Amino acid sequence: MRPAAPCPVTRQPPRRLLAATAGLFLLISGLASPASADERPEILNILSQFVASSTAAARCDEIDDDQMVAFLANQQMIYLQSVMALEDQHPEATGEQIAATLLRGQEDIQTQVRQRIDEHGCDDPNAQALIELFAMQAEWRPGRSPRNDTE
Repeated sequence: MRPAAPCPVTRQPPRRLLAATAGLFLLISGLASPASADERPEILNILSQFVASSTAAARCDEIDDDQMVAFLANQQMIYLQSVMALEDQHPEATGEQIAATLLRGQEDIQTQVRQRIDEHGCDDPNAQALIELFAMQAEWRPGRSPRNDTE
């Protein structure tokens, strides 16, 4: 359910943004389930951020078509890099196993974000941080420096 008007997005300090997504990373066992290594590839953390932010934005914000297309293009690139990282880490895994692992992780993250929003609403600082992250991920242009406030 969306609010009558889009939730206002305010710029959060980087620490708050990290805190908003850090809890999600710790609870995402689905992405690491077939892993025997001690650490999962960093790209999976980035993919987790994309999934969490898109879930919050879809629930709490109005997303225009151009923003969604840009976001999905960036998310697809991160997804493909995640698949390659898992293939490197687990050469014995099939493509279907890797896809199933990523899907389980995505579903876990979406469930966690939805539960948080159901309990605390779209005005929750964590939800707002994820919505802001979604906007930044949609604006991201790989290979370019991040925009600054003077541009």
